[in-house]
Amino acid sequence: MDPLPDRPPPPPPAPGRKSALAFFGVLLALWFPGAVAQAATLPLGLAWTELFVFLLSAVVATAGSNLRPGPYLRLRPARPGVLAAGAGCGVSGYLFAGALLSLTQRLLPPRVVDAFDPVRLFEGSTAERLALAAVATVVAPACEEIAFRGYVQTTIGLRRGPAAGILGAALLFALLHMNPVLFPALVVLGAVFGWLTWRAGSIWPAVLAHAVNNGITSALVLAGPPPPSGPAPLPAVGASMALGGAALVALAAVYRALTSAPPPLADALVLRDPSLPSIRFSPARVPPRLAALAAVGAALLAVLLAAGTVGGRVRWR
Repeated sequence: MDPLPDRPPPPPPAPGRKSALAFFGVLLALWFPGAVAQAATLPLGLAWTELFVFLLSAVVATAGSNLRPGPYLRLRPARPGVLAAGAGCGVSGYLFAGALLSLTQRLLPPRVVDAFDPVRLFEGSTAERLALAAVATVVAPACEEIAFRGYVQTTIGLRRGPAAGILGAALLFALLHMNPVLFPALVVLGAVFGWLTWRAGSIWPAVLAHAVNNGITSALVLAGPPPPSGPAPLPAVGASMALGGAALVALAAVYRALTSAPPPLADALVLRDPSLPSIRFSPARVPPRLAALAAVGAALLAVLLAAGTVGGRVRWR
């Protein structure tokens, strides 16, 4: 993998520079009602969070800033070979991050590890577990990558350079999961996804890598009984980390050869209305159809919360 890029000269400032922290604050505020919806019905609540907290917020923040979502959120397509190499990075990243997770579990108190064990999410019925796996593998990667590697990384990168964009987005991505056990592994995965996005100028290799990572996790949990409690043996952890790290470096070299020089970050600044140079966010600039989608999201949240209040946690059968 490349060393993180040196900080280039910043692009010419535009009126109303964007703030990744302000956007993160919006995500954080919306995350809490999403968590309540997940307590009512986990698969539907998670789908609501992904679609209306991460995806819609990123598109609204971009369009409401007089920017075209396609360039700013890095939605341009990637070639099949680049996508395949990105998927390979997802597999190797899973091995490396999984080993790092095992080391983290050894360092933290057992009660903390048990309280934040993500396998607990799959304790519902078979239908609920399958639905949860589908949302985590198909919906979550695209929505989270658009929000973090699209909006957050682009916003930080425009102000501080690509290295800061990759690392800043990775840290905020890990923070919003609110899981101290997963935090180090999520930072590593977020940095890998960010590097993939920066090299290609497209989020889709990162989306595929994210989907592969989540898919492997979901498949292993669904495949059979949970693994025995307690940390994995250190030799197995070391072997997984060495294998994953070596594979990640090799695949990153292939990926680097398949991608041309990263496009300038300033290419993201394509105005929706060139006659208005400001990119300061204004609710009046949000297209009516996006405002309507936000209203639909609020209504769906109310339905999910009402279902949880009236009937308790909704069970899938």
